[in-house]
Amino acid sequence: MESNSRIESFVLLDRAMRLQIAENGGNLSEPEECLVKAITLDPNSIEALYEAAHFYEAVVPDAIKARKYATACREKATQILAEMDGILASL
Repeated sequence: MESNSRIESFVLLDRAMRLQIAENGGNLSEPEECLVKAITLDPNSIEALYEAAHFYEAVVPDAIKARKYATACREKATQILAEMDGILASL
């Protein structure tokens, strides 16, 4: 698993490229590659999964991919919430 900072860099790069493309036009394949790279580096990165779900839901509509990443993000979020519930219960 790669460091969080490297994964976050790919997610931020994706966002920056999408903003530039929205303003100036261009190809969305590069931002998509950044998301895929971030998820490849860490398939459990909730931030990358979240961004990918939105990307495929709204930017480049693909219901199958959007559902895949939204489901994975939700499963990870549920796991995190359960862990936090355990911490809170122990206090």
